[in-house]
Amino acid sequence: MDLSRCLIVDDEELGRELVVQYLQRVPVVVAVGSGEEAVEKFRAAQEAGEPFELVLLDIVMPGMDGIATGTALRKMEKERGIAVAQQAKIIMLTARNTPLDVMQSLMSVQSAAYLVKPVEPDKFRETLNKVGLKIPR
Repeated sequence: MDLSRCLIVDDEELGRELVVQYLQRVPVVVAVGSGEEAVEKFRAAQEAGEPFELVLLDIVMPGMDGIATGTALRKMEKERGIAVAQQAKIIMLTARNTPLDVMQSLMSVQSAAYLVKPVEPDKFRETLNKVGLKIPR
């Protein structure tokens, strides 16, 4: 499925900008620097009937970290009665590539995958394909 709406959550501006470049052909890309902002943008998109299909979520952030943010997003979807198959795909972003970090993100947030930062373009596309999404041509 062609990706049309993506939310990027990363406290590092350079990290956000890099991923935004990879998504130039995606019609709606929203990039925020905190978990709190992500929850608000996600809620607004849900309420507008235009939910994000993909959330790229940094694990380590000040304030509300990626695990807490992802948990809040999943709770919101559950409260709205969104079936698991219709929920946003969450791909966790991490600079720490340890098995514990990866397992924690996959289990607690039901993320579809993870990417190690800095995100490489080929690995990014490969991961999107794995979760059933692609960047429009």
